[in-house]
Amino acid sequence: MRRLVISLVQSINGSFAQDGWSTGVSTDADFRNFIALRRRAAAIIVDRRTALNPQLPVINAPGKALEHTPVHVLTESDPVSLQAALTEAGLDYRACRFTPDAIAEVVASLETTVSGTGANGSGSARDDSEMILCESGPHLAFRLLDAYPGAELVLSVSPRYIHSPGSHFSRLQATIDLHLIDVRSEDDQVFLHYVRA
Repeated sequence: MRRLVISLVQSINGSFAQDGWSTGVSTDADFRNFIALRRRAAAIIVDRRTALNPQLPVINAPGKALEHTPVHVLTESDPVSLQAALTEAGLDYRACRFTPDAIAEVVASLETTVSGTGANGSGSARDDSEMILCESGPHLAFRLLDAYPGAELVLSVSPRYIHSPGSHFSRLQATIDLHLIDVRSEDDQVFLHYVRA
């Protein structure tokens, strides 16, 4: 089973966004950690809002390091209309309806679509230890954490207290037990690595 690693950043008081986006919560240390995770990913999962944000760079744009990395957009709305919007925006992303089994479907499609392609398109086979990285807001992130056995959470805690009209706190009702497996800090940013119990 492939690893699912969920990357989230939050302020010390639990805000996942400032002015509606996580960039206001992030720091340089968090961004470096985020890029390091992304470069190791065999596939990336994002949500609809992230995928269709015109201000964000295309994850697998031609010529970029992740040009051959599949990007899956999980949605609770109609995936057909979302796929049309992604195509119209020129994004080589795959829309998929979120269900508790959606991550298993993503893994299955990954096995068939990249079995003959290495992370850099070199043609070498990918190892099953390569991870799938979720980059999204807390709603999808925590739902995936709840749905996928052995899912991991890398929670990046910024040394900032943020509570403003643009702050965002998770309101998902769930109970998820986690084990802490690693703690490290860099430039006052703390990285907590959990695995689902």
